[in-house]
Amino acid sequence: MAEKSKQLLLAKYVPGEPLDLRCVDSRAGAYLTELRESGFLDFVASEQPTPEPGKVVVETLEIVGGKVVQSWEIQDEPTPPESI
Repeated sequence: MAEKSKQLLLAKYVPGEPLDLRCVDSRAGAYLTELRESGFLDFVASEQPTPEPGKVVVETLEIVGGKVVQSWEIQDEPTPPESI
């Protein structure tokens, strides 16, 4: 019986740089190995909340237990500087 295909999310996270996120078929063995050897880790996504007016959503990425974990925080919207 053939192995069932599953999509994996892998991410390479370097603070200060954009997140490199890849959706990879679990049967792509050599490619998965290549990505993991170049620093890609499993990605744990979190649903982005909807902020209330006057609030903003801020994304946080952390490496926890060998995985890139996404989380969100709702914060007050920054006050724009006064125009002169």
